[in-house]
Amino acid sequence: MGRLRFLLPVFATLLAAADAPSWSTKPISEWTDDDAREVLDSSPWVKCVTVQQVRNLSPDERREGGDWDAGIGPGVGLAGTGILGPEEQAEALARAHQRQNLGSVMVRWESSLVVRSAQSKLGLPSAAQNTDDYYAIAVYDIPTPTRWNTANELKGIAFLRRDKKKDLHPARVLIERHTGGKATVVYLFRRTQEITRKDRTLRFVAQIGRLFVSQFFFTEDMVVDGRLEL
Repeated sequence: MGRLRFLLPVFATLLAAADAPSWSTKPISEWTDDDAREVLDSSPWVKCVTVQQVRNLSPDERREGGDWDAGIGPGVGLAGTGILGPEEQAEALARAHQRQNLGSVMVRWESSLVVRSAQSKLGLPSAAQNTDDYYAIAVYDIPTPTRWNTANELKGIAFLRRDKKKDLHPARVLIERHTGGKATVVYLFRRTQEITRKDRTLRFVAQIGRLFVSQFFFTEDMVVDGRLEL
């Protein structure tokens, strides 16, 4: 029985190692291309986030924003009054409340040594070059809204939230527009406002036009060789 108690932790360690991604069990210098791709696609520094939309705007809010068409949902029309029958009324009301599926985007902790090493291995450029003094979080290929925010506006409607601490707001925002109506937006937070493993949970929130993304990151999962890599 005593020997079994000794072996159980060993078995647990072996099982954990078997489940761990290959890149996490070897030095960065020994990564393969597949390791690097896995880091950039599905590691603790990378999240696939469903894009959401803020509520419909009131007429006063649309007037103040200078865009009378912003935030208007589909109307119910004549069918919504019930004149054409209960089935038509139900369908019209359902259409009026239907929200467009905006898909998902990739949110990546671009400044992490882990992410940058994977990009270098694959010969890919970083979305946040020459930004060593910042924590950089990139939102990739977000649909471009009809009215595009300026970088200065985006600074005021994004934050990193830590438990029982003041929110961190980006000092700079970089915008890279792509063809096809999409863009990559990079949020830069000063490293002078240090993030540590004790912060545990980091919530990143950003709004672009009337779209927004919200995602949690966990510091305990973002540690390499005992060091938090952001």
